[in-house]
Amino acid sequence: MKTVFRLTFIFLSITAAFAQQPSKKWTLTECVEHAVQNNLSVKQNELSTQLQEVEVERAKYTFLPGASGTVGANYAFGEPLLPNSFSNSIGVSSSATLYNGNRTKNALIFAKNDVEIGQLAVEELKSDLAVQVVSAYMNVLFNREGVIIAQDQLSVGQKLLDRMDELVKAGVKAQNDLYQVQATLAANEESLVTAQNNLELALLELSQLLQVPFAGFDIADMPVTVDEAKLKYDNSEMIYNKALEWRPEIISANKQVENSDLEIANAKAGNLPTVNATYSFRTNYFNAQDAVSQSGYFKQLADNRGHSIGILASIPIFDKFNTKLNTQRAQVQKLILENALETKKVNLQAEVERAYIDAKTSLKTFDAAKKSVEAQEEAFRTAQERYNLGILTSYDFEQVRNQLVQARSSFIRAKYNFLFKSKFLEIYYGVPITL
Repeated sequence: MKTVFRLTFIFLSITAAFAQQPSKKWTLTECVEHAVQNNLSVKQNELSTQLQEVEVERAKYTFLPGASGTVGANYAFGEPLLPNSFSNSIGVSSSATLYNGNRTKNALIFAKNDVEIGQLAVEELKSDLAVQVVSAYMNVLFNREGVIIAQDQLSVGQKLLDRMDELVKAGVKAQNDLYQVQATLAANEESLVTAQNNLELALLELSQLLQVPFAGFDIADMPVTVDEAKLKYDNSEMIYNKALEWRPEIISANKQVENSDLEIANAKAGNLPTVNATYSFRTNYFNAQDAVSQSGYFKQLADNRGHSIGILASIPIFDKFNTKLNTQRAQVQKLILENALETKKVNLQAEVERAYIDAKTSLKTFDAAKKSVEAQEEAFRTAQERYNLGILTSYDFEQVRNQLVQARSSFIRAKYNFLFKSKFLEIYYGVPITL
């Protein structure tokens, strides 16, 4: 019985200890790192790259000569004019390609480029995923501030209700004014519920993006301030030029063009001869039933040894124009890939220019929203003083308060929009993601 009590006590202690542990608060850096390391699509592409690495090893081994061995045994019997006999043969042969128009070398380079293209595809996927995480993370921060604003409005509404109740009891205000303030307070409570629900949905979206359980998921407290809002870059051209140096889709497209040159070279190699070197070794043993005298097994193997070395050149004469057509096809394929590369460059430049204009516009919007909040806060302070003195009606005061709420909402929306747009420019420039 004492043992049972001890085990129960230990179990409850461990449970309480785990219950007291605070849930993890995810930072932006942790979110991005977790997403790119654990995303199933990223892992799938990484596995595909591993397959391409196997092909590189295969291409390397094609430079080595091939070798094979043969062992044969034969027993002949039943022919009237021939004695029963047993024979045994042993042989080894090897062949190596001395020249094939550099097709073996090109195949190795092609395979290595394919590995790089696969790795670049993974990096492109990670970059796109990081942008999604940043957007979802900022959406959580935005909705968290929305909850704070709703809580502040609810607190103000409760104070207004208390003040109105005092004024009604004092006979300064009518009972209908109290009902209006109560209705406004109920609307504030509803706004808070809506804001909290939006925050939950934003957290859910981020947790699903990270592929982690939603229960207990939260991000770290990270007050975001924009004291000196300004763009870090003078123009979009410098961002575009920097992006051309590192963007995975651009480097990958260049690699594909390089591979097309190898395809052309391999196609033209169809007009070139192929030279192979061969070597073989063989020996045999023969034993007839009525032979007068014959050597032993191992002596025959030693005496019957033979070697052969040869060079074989295969020279194309007429291949039904296959080499010509394959070359033309490879050249057209190169033009297609070059066009795809230029298309990606044009699309990248358009994306950068659009992002730069969006960032400039968001900065102007942020500055205007900041001035609007400052003006509305002053208007609200004055209106609150007049309302407390009974000079301003509850309806007029509510209008001023709603304008302040809208200004604050517009401000936080403008703030996070500017932060995301400016962060987007940094991503194009190749700056590591931080907040």
